[in-house]
Amino acid sequence: MNSFRDRAGAYAADVQVAYVRAGVTGWLVALGWIAFPFALQTLLHPGDAIGAQYALQGLTPPQLLTAQQIAVGFVETVFALGVLMLFQLVNTVLFYRRAQLSGAAVATPTLWPLAAVLPGVIGNAAWFVGTGSFDLTGCLIGLSPIALTVAAEMVCNQLGRDFVLGLAVAGQHPSQSQSW
Repeated sequence: MNSFRDRAGAYAADVQVAYVRAGVTGWLVALGWIAFPFALQTLLHPGDAIGAQYALQGLTPPQLLTAQQIAVGFVETVFALGVLMLFQLVNTVLFYRRAQLSGAAVATPTLWPLAAVLPGVIGNAAWFVGTGSFDLTGCLIGLSPIALTVAAEMVCNQLGRDFVLGLAVAGQHPSQSQSW
């Protein structure tokens, strides 16, 4: 009786336990998923970053932007994307560190299905209903948090497993072996 409903129920239970244990870190991971598509969209339209700066300063954004302003908006958006990716990686590591499930060999539960549903499916559906048109580029940007989450999970599961979950095999860590 290993049906999809049983596996989905077990996954939902693991996610609920992990989010309770992780506390606010789980919400920060979800916030990163929501912010990432907006940052990618701003990368495609760097004038929006300059317009946001004008609005934050209480000024009226200009109708036309110079090439230098567009270049500055692009560079600032790339920098902001880098900071956002670092923020997401750190929060994913903290999430797995705080949400350790007993007997886990890898960081569990995997978060990419949630990244697919929250901004990918729900966000794209809201955009489609709100605008009444389908935009392939916007749809791919809405699904981009999946790639970000998979990359963060790969780092956690492969490179940082010992850091995130403790020593994988007690006494078997390479730094503890004495082969001399």
